[in-house]
Amino acid sequence: MNSPLIKNIVFDFFDGKATAIQRKYIEAWLADEANQETYFQYLDEWEGQRPQFALDTDKAMASFEQVLLNTHPPAPQPKIVKHSPATGTIRWWGWSMAASVLLMSLLGGWLFRSQLLYKSYQTAYGQTTTFQLSDGTSVTLNANSMLRVPRFGFGNDTRDVFLKGEGAFNVTHKADNQRFVVRTDGNFQIEVLGTEFVVYARERGKRVFLNKGKVKLELPLGQQLYMKPGNVVTVANSGRYQLTQKAPARPYLAWKEHWFYFDNTTLTEVAEQIRERFGVQVVVTDTELAQRRIAGNFKAEKADDLLQILTELLNLTVVKTRNHIELRTSK
Repeated sequence: MNSPLIKNIVFDFFDGKATAIQRKYIEAWLADEANQETYFQYLDEWEGQRPQFALDTDKAMASFEQVLLNTHPPAPQPKIVKHSPATGTIRWWGWSMAASVLLMSLLGGWLFRSQLLYKSYQTAYGQTTTFQLSDGTSVTLNANSMLRVPRFGFGNDTRDVFLKGEGAFNVTHKADNQRFVVRTDGNFQIEVLGTEFVVYARERGKRVFLNKGKVKLELPLGQQLYMKPGNVVTVANSGRYQLTQKAPARPYLAWKEHWFYFDNTTLTEVAEQIRERFGVQVVVTDTELAQRRIAGNFKAEKADDLLQILTELLNLTVVKTRNHIELRTSK
């Protein structure tokens, strides 16, 4: 179906005029991720042509809070009525329903707003994918990672992105020296003054490796730190950081080719990396075994690939349960 016809159907959908068949077509059309960007462009154009009611969220939330705090129903107006024992219950049920509808509307509005304003690039467990942003910047996401990029204004006013997981960035320089900022949870921010760097931002903490150029870090405790090529900065969840002046690139870039780099790494740390990369829970119940260490480079595109390597190197037995995998010493 050609683009003008699709656009007309989508506009009818926004106007509430779409037929059941047209709505089914739009659902199928949106199942293709490539069409989702077009959908939001149509939505932006449609809203521009038809000014919509702007919800005052602050006022609505204040009204909602007032409903929750008002445990006493308003004083009744002078009327001669027969009071039924269920009247108070019905009135409170009505207030509760109104409050629930308002809350769901607010939550739905914020969720839709986030989806409208930002485009998300995501990878599944075991998947590594490279994306190119509209400014020419290349980003390779490690498994189980997400990058959120503004849909409107990116590359014009600023270049701010949000990362959860791990990503390798190759930032395109702009003639006006416009900055490129990577933000993560926990008030952690990387301002790019150069080109190539790797950011790790997961539950266990943060880490930045700079391969080329310069990077300025905004740390959670309000500190600023400038990095040089070869520097690695590791930041704990407490906010304390450690700077390594000169580090080889291989340990921080190996994942791009599905390699694991271990350098005197404990089995506990290996299990954590398997969980992050493949979504597989690995448990080492033996304390002594958990502290055994391994070194070397190993390619693994699936959890089973790495588990097989571990069993052969460390003489282990893999026991699969319903919820996790246990590593035990072979008897």
